[in-house]
Amino acid sequence: MNSEIRFGSIVIGERRPTVVIAEAACEHLGKLDRAKRLVEEAKKAGVDIIKFQIHIPDEMIAESIQFWAGSMDKVLAKVNLKIEDHRELLRYCKKVGIQYLCTPFCAKAADILDRFGVEAFKTGSGEMTNVPMLRHIAKKKKPMIVSTGMATLDEIGQTVKALKEEKASFILMNCTSAYPPRYDQVNLGVIKLLRERFGVMTGHSDHTPDIWTSLGAVALGAKVIEKHFTLDRSLKGPDAHVSLEPKEMKQLVEAIRKLEQALGSEKKVYDEEKVVRDWARHSVVSLRPIKAGQKIESAMLGVKRPGRGIPARHLEELVGRTASHDIPSDSILQWNDLNGEKK
Repeated sequence: MNSEIRFGSIVIGERRPTVVIAEAACEHLGKLDRAKRLVEEAKKAGVDIIKFQIHIPDEMIAESIQFWAGSMDKVLAKVNLKIEDHRELLRYCKKVGIQYLCTPFCAKAADILDRFGVEAFKTGSGEMTNVPMLRHIAKKKKPMIVSTGMATLDEIGQTVKALKEEKASFILMNCTSAYPPRYDQVNLGVIKLLRERFGVMTGHSDHTPDIWTSLGAVALGAKVIEKHFTLDRSLKGPDAHVSLEPKEMKQLVEAIRKLEQALGSEKKVYDEEKVVRDWARHSVVSLRPIKAGQKIESAMLGVKRPGRGIPARHLEELVGRTASHDIPSDSILQWNDLNGEKK
């Protein structure tokens, strides 16, 4: 397994913070200025990568396709950026200080992005079984983030085999290609399954309309989270119904960073806990007055807070000992209050 994947400002690693991708897709509605605003808002939200899509319809579509937003060729005619806009977006992302990424949907688009100087490739689930295209991209020797929606484990295995043959550096993304999926279709357990079965780092591409399953993915070891992103759902972009707005994306990033801090596996008593332990734990106490030399019986003892005396776990051990002096009722017992061993 690759211990780390590096490109541009990004490092993906098992011991690194989760990388967050804002999938802007075509939520710019074909407007370069709006695409730049998406860049700016993603940066403000704390996102690591903003991702766009580059479409060349004549290279992608043989006949009319209907998808959730309508006829694909008609939708793309309205929302597709010019090819050269991606060169400008790449430059603008560097200026703003966020990593640019883009999904090509054909080999020609991948070649264009490569000429523009992209530092990695993200492929969609539709291309999961397009092994010739994936091999073509892999030969460019740049890192790849590969989504696995709509694919069986056998199909994923065939693609992984091809990418390993090309000595590609890649990460697999768990994904359910429904927009949105039902929660029982998300299958976050596949994150671990892919990692163990194929020996690669894994992430999660999430199409639910909220942040919760993405947080679960981080808890289960996803090293990349991809989430659709829009400036405003009321703009009715093609993917608006599964996209987060800027405030929601910021909430997701902040939640991931807090969750990462909470994922430790060390069990210890912290200084802050010691203060609580002092009053929250229980001590053995006398339930009635006990005279010096009197033999301790079970009915004489109980346990109460605070935990500043003999710990409650020793209650039964004390029966049969004798009092070393007069002990008032409701006293927190110390070891020197009692004599001898249990008889």
